[in-house]
Amino acid sequence: MISPKIKNKFSNHPEIITRPVHLRLSEDIICHLEDTAGQHGFRRIQGLIRLYIRQGLDRDNNNYSLAKDTLFIEKLRKKGVSQSIIDEALADLNRPNGLDG
Repeated sequence: MISPKIKNKFSNHPEIITRPVHLRLSEDIICHLEDTAGQHGFRRIQGLIRLYIRQGLDRDNNNYSLAKDTLFIEKLRKKGVSQSIIDEALADLNRPNGLDG
């Protein structure tokens, strides 16, 4: 198995290796994801899906915090998500209803 982190040849910052995962989702779910993604500043649904997966993992693993995941947050910035949207999403994580705020 390949190590989950590799050294970026252009900097000392490690890159996380990602692998594609294929999901079949109904049109209703995709439409709902697209609407929700737009409301939260995501240009595509993939980022929102990753966020939801992370939130689920956070609930099951007390040692992980999305707020401390600097690689994920930096990737959001590179994808054009503003710092204010990132800060708002992180604040939403601490609310009882998550993104439903």
